[in-house]
Amino acid sequence: MRKKKSPGEGSQRKRWGGPEKLRIVLAGLEPGVEVSDLCRREGLSPALYYQWKRTLLGAADRIFEKKEHKPSAREERLNAQLTRAKDVIAEITAENLDLKKTF
Repeated sequence: MRKKKSPGEGSQRKRWGGPEKLRIVLAGLEPGVEVSDLCRREGLSPALYYQWKRTLLGAADRIFEKKEHKPSAREERLNAQLTRAKDVIAEITAENLDLKKTF
């Protein structure tokens, strides 16, 4: 027996997180699982399930490809700051040694 919805209830869409989507799609790939039953249990449309499945399978090749790690813009900026800081430390250290030699 279904619970009656009050006015306005159900007007908001459920927001599915990544782990939930993955769990549901993987459950649908199990042998003997009927996608329509799974979708009914989880409260989503089969069209949405198949969209998630296409997205997952479309990204699978990128997951298994071996690519060189390209640093992000933030990582490049932080590396440049670190290099500048090291250069300043080296310069100050050299000046300090020169001053010690003169005294």
